[in-house]
Amino acid sequence: MSPKLLRLLSVTLFAGTLLAEPSPSPLLPASPPATIPATFWNIQWFPGRRPNASRADENRQIREVHRDLTQLVPAPDVIGLEEVRDFQNASIAIRPLSGFKIDVCSNFPPREGQQEGQQIAIASRLQPISAWAEPWKPGGAIIPPRGFAFAAYQLSPGQMLLVYALHLKSNRGEVHEDMRIREVSMRQLVAHMRAMKEAYGKMGALTWIVGGDFNTAPDEPRFAGEKTIPSLLAEGFTWAWQGIPLSSRITVPPNLRYPAASFDQIFFRGAKLSRVWVANTSPQSSDHRAVNAVLNVR
Repeated sequence: MSPKLLRLLSVTLFAGTLLAEPSPSPLLPASPPATIPATFWNIQWFPGRRPNASRADENRQIREVHRDLTQLVPAPDVIGLEEVRDFQNASIAIRPLSGFKIDVCSNFPPREGQQEGQQIAIASRLQPISAWAEPWKPGGAIIPPRGFAFAAYQLSPGQMLLVYALHLKSNRGEVHEDMRIREVSMRQLVAHMRAMKEAYGKMGALTWIVGGDFNTAPDEPRFAGEKTIPSLLAEGFTWAWQGIPLSSRITVPPNLRYPAASFDQIFFRGAKLSRVWVANTSPQSSDHRAVNAVLNVR
């Protein structure tokens, strides 16, 4: 890695929240894997499905999440998790998956009036060369909650994989205010991506995967005019759900307060989509279903 790249990563890591130390890649294969299966899942205040959950509620959700993760076919190489409590509990979530470890977990502060924060983690069976998390920065008077996690992997000489997991502002406030908050977050993410392209592009071809709970969708009428996802698409990313009817991509089933929604998204660049689907994960695991994609990287 060049001295310039090391300096750039050092500045970025200092500004963010590093919870998994960068490690040198092991002996790399001559060519990258043909496909990368990836999963992103909001697992609802894991463990317990709510703040201040009882031990019984925690154990119940742990069992269900373990069951659902082990039934994913094909088994993912990379998993982004939203709404985990901390690094330790993120590690518990992936415990039954052979060869998996947490590469990064955020340490965002709790929101006002809450005792626990909602963290974001990236886990994989790959070896990251760097991984960290950053909170969203204020945009004037707008202060977005949470932030994003990022991990960089060298799949082979000349082939990099860059993964982002994020959780954008919910729709529990005034709709136009929530849209502006998400747009502020996306501007920061795009700026970070451009810096990472400059840094890691010197190491070879880049495959990008961006996933998580966006709390918005590009084809929902109530979010018409929102620039969050169009800003990402303008950077050359492809929406994995493009052309798939809403009925086949519901990730949040309807309840008494909200209609069914397709809020959990995957975007990619530098790869071809082989398959994308919503897993039939249990409502006892989470109020969100896991989203999955298989990407061809060569």
